[in-house]
Amino acid sequence: MNQNLHMPVNLRTERLSLRAFEPTDVDDVWTYASDPEVTHFRPLPDPYTRDDALDFVKRQILTDWSTNPEFAIVFGPRVIGGVSLHVSVENETAEVGYLLGRPWWGRGLATEAARAVVGWGFRHFGLHKVYARAHVNNQRSWRVMERLGMTREGVLRGHWKMRDEHVDLVYYAVFRDEWTLPTDSCEDQVSSGAT
Repeated sequence: MNQNLHMPVNLRTERLSLRAFEPTDVDDVWTYASDPEVTHFRPLPDPYTRDDALDFVKRQILTDWSTNPEFAIVFGPRVIGGVSLHVSVENETAEVGYLLGRPWWGRGLATEAARAVVGWGFRHFGLHKVYARAHVNNQRSWRVMERLGMTREGVLRGHWKMRDEHVDLVYYAVFRDEWTLPTDSCEDQVSSGAT
């Protein structure tokens, strides 16, 4: 395991920069997260206000990168979404999560960001398995999981409470020995803090 896991890391892919959230990201977060189409399958406040975005960014800035790295997805000059890795060190597993603004759907950007973070997670945390969950009707999210090489392992019935309703989640996973993407598909740098 890398000794600098508690430090924010910057990852670069072909089209994206993945970095820690910064205070100046609030308006970009508010823009993408206040879109009802984006939050339809997520347990987020409805309506999603600027104060919600401010609270979210504050929490992300304070996150513990040794177990919960939270990356802002930067495309061009703006933050268009986020990708996270919630690590269980004792189990050598992690859950990857992602959210992307609607104007950037259908371009492979969620897959590109998640692929970089999953690969980084396998390398730096020595993970055995990475999994993802999504609302059972969120087929866009399923496709991202499948493009990551994940296998659908099942459905978690009534697992998530969202807007006063218990909903089913699909559960996908990939094991380290199944991860076939090149380890150098992105470059990563330890950051000395928010840049």
